[in-house]
Amino acid sequence: MEHIELLSPAKNLEIGIAAIDSGADAVYIGADSFGARVQAGNSLEDIASLVSYAHLFNAKVYVTINTILFDNELEKAEDLIKKLYEIEVDAIIIQDYGILEISLPPIHIHSSTQMHNISKERIKFLSDVGFKRVVLARELSIEQIREIHSFVPDIELEFFVHGALCNGLSGQCYLSYEITKRSGNRGECSQACRSKYDLVNSQGKILIKDKHLLSTKDFNASSHIPEMIEAGIRSFKIEGRLKEMDYAKNVTAYYSREIDKYISTGNNKEKYCRSSIGKTEIGFEPDVERSFNRGFTSFNLHGKKDIIGNLDSAKSIGKYLGKVSDLNKSGRGKFYFQVDTKERISNGDGLCYINMEGNIEGFLVNGVEENPSQGLVMIYPNKKPDIRLLTKIYRNLDTQFTKQVLTDKTKRRIGVDIILKETSQGFSLQAIDEQGLNVQEKIIIEKQIAHKVQDYDKNLLKQIDKLGDSIFYLRSFENKCSDNFFFASSLLNQHRRNLIEKLYELRQKAYKPTRKEFEKNDVPYPQKTLDFRANVVNEKARQFYLRHKVERVECGLEKDMGVGKENDFNEVNLMRTKNCIRYALGQCLIRDRISEDFNQELFLRDNNRTYRLNFDCENCFMDLILLD
Repeated sequence: MEHIELLSPAKNLEIGIAAIDSGADAVYIGADSFGARVQAGNSLEDIASLVSYAHLFNAKVYVTINTILFDNELEKAEDLIKKLYEIEVDAIIIQDYGILEISLPPIHIHSSTQMHNISKERIKFLSDVGFKRVVLARELSIEQIREIHSFVPDIELEFFVHGALCNGLSGQCYLSYEITKRSGNRGECSQACRSKYDLVNSQGKILIKDKHLLSTKDFNASSHIPEMIEAGIRSFKIEGRLKEMDYAKNVTAYYSREIDKYISTGNNKEKYCRSSIGKTEIGFEPDVERSFNRGFTSFNLHGKKDIIGNLDSAKSIGKYLGKVSDLNKSGRGKFYFQVDTKERISNGDGLCYINMEGNIEGFLVNGVEENPSQGLVMIYPNKKPDIRLLTKIYRNLDTQFTKQVLTDKTKRRIGVDIILKETSQGFSLQAIDEQGLNVQEKIIIEKQIAHKVQDYDKNLLKQIDKLGDSIFYLRSFENKCSDNFFFASSLLNQHRRNLIEKLYELRQKAYKPTRKEFEKNDVPYPQKTLDFRANVVNEKARQFYLRHKVERVECGLEKDMGVGKENDFNEVNLMRTKNCIRYALGQCLIRDRISEDFNQELFLRDNNRTYRLNFDCENCFMDLILLD
């Protein structure tokens, strides 16, 4: 059986536990340093608590150490990794090759998407070096993933399937660092791609003014899970280590359900299973459109078929409700408008629309009148929006749904079979969980035949099934006794509690993470020379590349390292992206008829800088070049 893993983000301990309860097979979390989300750090104590809880369900915990490191940070990183090993973290996720040159405990290592895992040759190298898993570049298509899996079948493939998209190639974007000196490779990205820019041609004409020209929609690959499994993906990763509890629970539950649908179809249940155990019980209907999103795209899974960017806003747009079908034009009384929708709308909901300038505007709902039979809702906003008939209305804050998700007592339980048997000294209770772990509890009493036999089996089952708030649920009960024996309720309850406590303690001890010593080798790196995009900012990383037959290694932009002069940004490629502005505007050099204004060099401009746009049409990429 091949294991399929749903990997969810954990901003903190509480959200990590909630993600596991909602169906995650693994969670990834940041420690107090060296994570690619500096605002999502956690103590070792909290990570240890998360590990203990996750392992009850055979779920895994991965810790992010996925930033580039300076020389004076390597010793601290080494100490951190050793402590993570001691608390039985399952793996670490790294970006910096310098980590492979320090003294490592036998812990599994995953290659972060920040390592630019975009080619089969690079992934073959990672496999040969000793990585257990690679997190593939988001830009890959399903066909490219299939090719990689065929070329490197022995390495685990992990892929982001939901959440925010980096506009530039992961680990290869320097826009934030150039503007603010906050480096994405250091976990400090300022999200400059979410800012507004002007699009200008070589004649100085402003073609697009003050728009989010680099901002992308959010990724949603939920409908492509079957194809991705068949292509070789074994871990489906949800983005969002800065997201809150409601997002983690809702999105995790949604993807868990979608994966289960595929596994349970046809012969798939003979080939695949989830990598953790237990059954999730949720009291809400998961819907990813009701959580934070900027609109959705399937990105490049089947080549560029939809518009990746969202020029109107970098904020959440939420779920589409319907169009405005009527509104108060008179100006008398309270302003209202009517929307054709079957969605329930509540006071306090946040709604939004795209105004005449093409920007997203929002407001809150102050009052609602519903006509469910006609699918109409009358809405009284807290301010008068500039809307017209047929304006599309979206909801980016669903108060009732959020409340439902947050208050729902989502629970994850492990199935257990309990058997009651006679012994020479009385009776015994045996519990066997769905993994096959089993414990016994002796009941040493004198055997007495029950006088009351009406509903005997039903009442006995009722007593055995009182598993309360434990992590177990009763999957089956078998009474193997030769007669209807009498059991005092208090006695049976105590022994049942003892039995379940024993099973819980056994589960706490049963899981042990797999371990592997990292052994250095000199497998040749697929390139002989490396420029600044190798992100080398410490001597250990340089030594790694040299050992692997690289002849020339430039230092990363974030650190000079004393080699040559300080980095000069002039003509540096700050970003390479699939989010082509020409394509989004219907001015593709291959697909479209180009207007005169666009049939020339194009530039992005903010308040202080101008960037030249280069278009690699053969490979369908756009490059952002800084002009001094």
